[in-house]
Amino acid sequence: MEEKMSGIVLGGISFGENDKILNVFTLEQGVVSAKMKGVKKAGAKLKFASEPFCFAEFIFSKKGEIRTVINASLIDSFYPVREDIVKYFCAGTVVEFIKRAFKEDIVSPETFFAVIKTLENIAYGNGNPKSELVSFLVTALKESGYALNLNGCAKCSKDVGLRVFFDYRSGAFYCTDCFDGTGREISTLTYRALKLAESGNLTDDNEGTVKALKLLEYYLENRIDEKLNSLKELIKISN
Repeated sequence: MEEKMSGIVLGGISFGENDKILNVFTLEQGVVSAKMKGVKKAGAKLKFASEPFCFAEFIFSKKGEIRTVINASLIDSFYPVREDIVKYFCAGTVVEFIKRAFKEDIVSPETFFAVIKTLENIAYGNGNPKSELVSFLVTALKESGYALNLNGCAKCSKDVGLRVFFDYRSGAFYCTDCFDGTGREISTLTYRALKLAESGNLTDDNEGTVKALKLLEYYLENRIDEKLNSLKELIKISN
């Protein structure tokens, strides 16, 4: 049986001498795994389709539960992300998040199109790629069931005020009056940046952007037990 799907390569591992097993995030069926035979050979016709960030129309052969890539037509490689270290780690965080937070066969067209749009903005846009990444992560966390509650204080619903406290277990924020000692205090700049990201209004020069990335890293590691290496490296070079 053959399947045709639009997908973006999240990564892959070597298999045998010349083969790879790819993780591909598809519009039609979510994350799928597929073999690519002979792709590590010099001059392999489909080598481009085994590279991370490759956005293509894939044709798979499927026997039982095993898929094999038999053809691919390139749509975009987002090549500029490979020429700038900040863009590279921002784009890397996007695909790494999908690989770790979305299990196989979970279909989410909204997230798929958000990935493509974010990679386009990071690769070709004139804005700050870090701001694009924060906005993507806030949206994607919501789609994956780990939404941050940015609607003011989670207990009294009022504005969080000048001191903000964050509980990673629930993704909620609290004001001083409602904080019960569980969680940690964060900068108001962090909270405001996340709020702006949620509404799509995080500006390129917002000084809370890196702080927001640090909180998102903390949240991912503690709430869903996932460490994103690209995000860690991005924060390291941003300090």
